[in-house]
Amino acid sequence: MNANGWPEILERVTANVHAFGLDLVHPFAVGWFNERVDDAERLEDFGSPGSLGVLLGNSRALWPAFTRRLGSEARLAQAANPLDSYVEHSVAALLEELAPLQTRAYFAHVTRPRAVPMQRLADAVGFAGLGPVQLSIHPRVGPWFAMRAVLVIDVAGPSGEPAMLERPCQGCSQPCVAPFQRALASSSELSARSIADHAQEWIAVRDACPIGRDYRYGEDQLAFHYHLRDRSRG
Repeated sequence: MNANGWPEILERVTANVHAFGLDLVHPFAVGWFNERVDDAERLEDFGSPGSLGVLLGNSRALWPAFTRRLGSEARLAQAANPLDSYVEHSVAALLEELAPLQTRAYFAHVTRPRAVPMQRLADAVGFAGLGPVQLSIHPRVGPWFAMRAVLVIDVAGPSGEPAMLERPCQGCSQPCVAPFQRALASSSELSARSIADHAQEWIAVRDACPIGRDYRYGEDQLAFHYHLRDRSRG
């Protein structure tokens, strides 16, 4: 395991990914997650459960950084999934900067040969807990975020146990439940096309959460994520 201190490494990671709009950066010890899951779901730990893990996500801050790059790079604009490609390129730039440290990256959008259970990971490492309508709720930005990637870096990470996770849904009147039930009733199946066809019902579920309203995605970002511009396509 590399002897460099993890706070210094985290500072480098944070400065790098913030420039790409990945403004949510959460450090953890890989063992905090690995000890809770089956062997098939474990993350690489470079031989030590204390290795540094970093969960990368974004709030609405991603959108201006992503759209600037999208407008200037034809190859990115032509990608099948431009946002996924943007995240992969951003993380690749970070890993180059971290060399010669050993690193491993897992992406939330990559599901083969296996998917990382991002919501369970976020809960295990003290980042965000699962709410009553299957959305992870961050104590500051509420439901207005996405988890994009997990890094494992060959350096000793935080010691001890994860900090107590703040769970804003506990004690909440849960105003999200009724719109969630309406959204479920409006959709014949939970497919991307069905959600796009009933996007306003699904957006209303997030809007009902009292946490993080100042971080609500802008209309262009919502349209992108809920495929509103694709609804007329076959």
